Amino acid sequence: MSAVQKDRTCKGKTYNLVRKHTKPSAEENGWQWLTRDFMESDAFRTLSGNAHRALFRILIEHVSHAALCNGRLIVTHTQFIEYGVTGEYVADATGELEFKGIIRVQRGKAGDGTSHPNTYRLTFTGDHEGAPATNEWRRCTMAMAKAWSTTVRKQQAEQRGKLGRKKKTPLRTSEMSPLRSSEMRKVSR
Repeated sequence: MSAVQKDRTCKGKTYNLVRKHTKPSAEENGWQWLTRDFMESDAFRTLSGNAHRALFRILIEHVSHAALCNGRLIVTHTQFIEYGVTGEYVADATGELEFKGIIRVQRGKAGDGTSHPNTYRLTFTGDHEGAPATNEWRRCTMAMAKAWSTTVRKQQAEQRGKLGRKKKTPLRTSEMSPLRSSEMRKVSR
């Protein structure tokens, strides 16, 4: 490559056009930076379809707050479902994201007529208090990802099933109790 060609592609008009057209959008729609390391990580590559959709729904919430409220992001169950996460797997999807270190969840509470929703923090970007990214997703290995799909997911589902759920007692027993001899009718011949 000649000196003229090299100069033209590295610092000249072409370079400036490339920088101009690959720069993040200045529009008010917002954008979020995802690094190559993050997208090539075991944590990201092994996400289920529902976990991917849940992650991108949380990212949409992050961007809609001008990327200033990380750690105070609120996404409702209905919003996850509307975005395409299967209804009964919302908890699995957010659990998977948390297990792999992509998000942190501050659990909310409900009761006495008030409800406090879960709040989410993305670990690959700084939070609302100015702290830098914790990048907890770097700790996730392929072995951890496999452990999630084979055992941990089932354990968390069982634990969720035990938490705060009342046992529904049937209104009546499905089996009929045997009749006592005094209740039996004698058939007349």
